[in-house]
Amino acid sequence: MWFDVDRNHDTKHLVAELRHSTSGAVAPPASSEMAERLLLSALHEQDMARDAELSRLRAAHLSAESRRLSESLDESATLIAMSQMALPYPGDWCIVDTLDAGQSMRRQAIIHPDPKMQAALDDLAGAWTPLADDRYGVGAALRSDDSWVLTEDTLVVLDNAVHPSAVRQVLAALETGPLLTMPLIVDGGLIGAVTFVAGRPKRELSEDDIALAEELASRSALALDRARMYGEAVALRSKAESASVAKSAFLSMMSHELRTPLNAIGGYVELLGMEIHGPLTAKQRVDLERIRANQRYLTGLITDLLNLTKVGSGTLTYRIADFDVRELLAESVALIHPLIWQKGLHLDTVACDGEFIGHADREKVIQIVVNLLSNSIKFTPAGGRILADCARTDSAILMRVTDSGIGIAPEKLDVIFDAFVQVKGDLLGHEGGVGLGLAISRDLARDMHGDLTVESTLGEGARFTLTLPIAATERAG
Repeated sequence: MWFDVDRNHDTKHLVAELRHSTSGAVAPPASSEMAERLLLSALHEQDMARDAELSRLRAAHLSAESRRLSESLDESATLIAMSQMALPYPGDWCIVDTLDAGQSMRRQAIIHPDPKMQAALDDLAGAWTPLADDRYGVGAALRSDDSWVLTEDTLVVLDNAVHPSAVRQVLAALETGPLLTMPLIVDGGLIGAVTFVAGRPKRELSEDDIALAEELASRSALALDRARMYGEAVALRSKAESASVAKSAFLSMMSHELRTPLNAIGGYVELLGMEIHGPLTAKQRVDLERIRANQRYLTGLITDLLNLTKVGSGTLTYRIADFDVRELLAESVALIHPLIWQKGLHLDTVACDGEFIGHADREKVIQIVVNLLSNSIKFTPAGGRILADCARTDSAILMRVTDSGIGIAPEKLDVIFDAFVQVKGDLLGHEGGVGLGLAISRDLARDMHGDLTVESTLGEGARFTLTLPIAATERAG
């Protein structure tokens, strides 16, 4: 007897033929030992090819499952994607359990590839729930210190008599193999478990199968955690927006309610000042002027609150048009000049190197510039200097207010534009006002497609720069 080995050009096939030798037959040149080695080598190559193909299939399966997990940030969609996972074998299915912060277990989904079995499992919704003494799923994950739990007894799902009879009947009809439970862990904490169920009895799970299941569970845990964080962020944002709307409505209502008595106070002050009810003494006039000053101060605060609510809600209207920058700066300085004189400050001449034309709501721009000048007056000691100037870039107009005042601490530069924050003190500073001017001014600037920024060194003054779009004619020039 001798071997006749024919290696086909197709590397997947090897033909070995055993023949009985006859007295007249000539033995082939290849010895039986050589034939055996060739046969073993071919079988080894076949095994390697099969392993390589399985590795390729596992990698492709992992890639496809990862894409599905990343398709949505919605928690419900992520749970559905997780429940549709299985090892890449026909008939395999999956069970997904979750664990909340209070250690309450919940069966999120069961997905089976057979529509009939899926329908039967769907009928068990709410009846087949995870139990603490289960030998699979989140119950097993809670009790185990291992990174995975393998239950080879396919009837283990029926062992717990607590399950209703309807559950036991459906499970008894399922052909199942080993149950491989993978914990879902995020930041060292257990948030659930995925159980991969083999679709046929007595199938052995290889180390590669377990490694694939572990990677699928790891990516599922990250996807679920990401979806939950996104959901929490959306909920917090919605809550914040609702609170902001309620706050704006309250401020608007209160501002209107307060305006009525304050306007009445202002009217009576004017009547008394006209001495309609009799002459006033010098001391009475001083007191009356104090009442008038406080009435105007409170009216100004209420106006700021109304502006804040209008800007924040987007209900403020703008009349956008071209304006002369030098002329606007001069007008703004004229409005504030008496305060500069009273404080004993030096105002440098409005400096503009050219006739620049901006494009914005002129009244809103004056409001911003007057507020910047008022801040400089407030925080600059007597004898200090204030400068208002302007410049331009290819696409923007720059209006700057510079002072030699107390300056702004580095840690305050990022927060002084927040509502109710001032240079001195974190909230409601002691220099007057409630810290709304800069917040409103920056919002106004941004609504007009510009910005308001600050540069400052503590103890050496500050420079505020209002940036606004340049007029179309200026851009063309």
